[in-house]
Amino acid sequence: MPSLSFVSPLPLPHSKRTIHRNPLSHPTRFSTSQYPTRASLTTPSTPSPSTPSSPPSSYPTPEKLQSHSKIALYDVLVIGAGPAGLSLSSALGQRQLTVACADPQLHKPWPNHYGVWEDEFQKVGLADCATARYENTTIYAGQKKIVLDRPYIRVDRIKLKQRFVNRCKHARVTMIPARVTEVDHPSRQWSLVRFDDQDLTIRARVVIDCTGHALQFTNDSGKNGYQQPWAQAAYGVEAVVNGHPFETDEMLLMDFRDDHAIGDMREASDRRPTFLYVFPSGERRGFFEETSVIAPTAVSFEELKKRLERRLEHSGIVIERVIEEEFSLIPMGGSLPRRGRVVGFGGAGGLVHPATGYMVGRTVKLAEELAEKIGRGLEEIGEDGDVERVAQMGWDVTWNIGMLRQRDFLKFGAELLGTLGMRESCAFFDAFFKLPEDLWGRFLGYELDSGGMRGMFALWFFAIADNEIRIRLLRGIVEIGGWRLIRSVLPEWMSGWQGE
Repeated sequence: MPSLSFVSPLPLPHSKRTIHRNPLSHPTRFSTSQYPTRASLTTPSTPSPSTPSSPPSSYPTPEKLQSHSKIALYDVLVIGAGPAGLSLSSALGQRQLTVACADPQLHKPWPNHYGVWEDEFQKVGLADCATARYENTTIYAGQKKIVLDRPYIRVDRIKLKQRFVNRCKHARVTMIPARVTEVDHPSRQWSLVRFDDQDLTIRARVVIDCTGHALQFTNDSGKNGYQQPWAQAAYGVEAVVNGHPFETDEMLLMDFRDDHAIGDMREASDRRPTFLYVFPSGERRGFFEETSVIAPTAVSFEELKKRLERRLEHSGIVIERVIEEEFSLIPMGGSLPRRGRVVGFGGAGGLVHPATGYMVGRTVKLAEELAEKIGRGLEEIGEDGDVERVAQMGWDVTWNIGMLRQRDFLKFGAELLGTLGMRESCAFFDAFFKLPEDLWGRFLGYELDSGGMRGMFALWFFAIADNEIRIRLLRGIVEIGGWRLIRSVLPEWMSGWQGE
């Protein structure tokens, strides 16, 4: 496994003050008191050999000057160094912009486990950043095995982060291992940015929030009509086991079989469906995760852990050693972030797929487009122009009228799915994966690009679904979708802007 060589141009200070606004922390409809409200927490049972104890310093550093006229000015500051933040920082730097990227966890590996369709990473030249490749992807929507002839990869989070760090280094991106606490806009030409290191202040013409689901600077929960996000939760373990029944060349995307659920668990499983997600790593090792279907309230981690343990025991799988444990909470759907002077990207920009929770492949792909737009915008306005215009150009990349209407459509599917029990969920996915791959692949990839294509998807799905799902679809159009769903299948010129 490759080692990380992240940089630490400034000493990490003790945090004295942190502004960290999170729409999931208050109010919330599911307990997060024991777990972080960002997407994932992993707790290795042993220290990872790939985590450096003292990262070297090799990047240009920001100046610690206090007079506004002398404070270092960057074209762009990216807040956050996850996949969204680092892919965007490197893309911006490659366009000859002066870029800073700030994150207090710069020197640490990403905690999340990522899986993507291989073709999505092939499009952005990252398919080699994988710890495993699976020729087929399998699903159990009930007892019948569905085999998808579409390869899937388990992302090598160490290698992927190092790839982006190296790109940032070559583009001379300034890396700041500190937490941004405040972003003020005293000028039309730049913003003033303060850190938990009180000696450090910089200016940036454009500020981009890539802090994930924390929505640190793009939270809009105070506005009228704000809709809380729904959620998907998962509990998983990377473990050495006595053996398992899964094919080692197949990735198990969803297994809804619930023969293991007896007694009270049977009733709970029928009411709140969960499924098994597996990355096999040989005959005696794998990543096993119990995942809940999207719902207004997340299934608790305690319940997910109980269901996973019961499921593995029922399959004769004995865990001999836990290598890593993961708790994942993914907000999905809800209202979009505030479209303001700070541009949101990745989770902070609302890019999480409202029905699946997928984001990494789409985010990395959009990073190049957003960087190009920001670079062109700064060039157009010149040194004395109003950067608000550039910020809005950035928002237009992720949330133009076409993407908003597609989100309406996908969100309807997510909210319908969140009302289904176990049997109905199995019927839903059985019909979904009977669609032509071009259609279900576009749904999962956020690529139902036109109203006509979305309309074709809806009609085809209705035609092949069973009668119970058809009834739920018809009810959902009235009770869930309404005008937002109808306008999502209309031509853009007919649907109008009307916000999200």
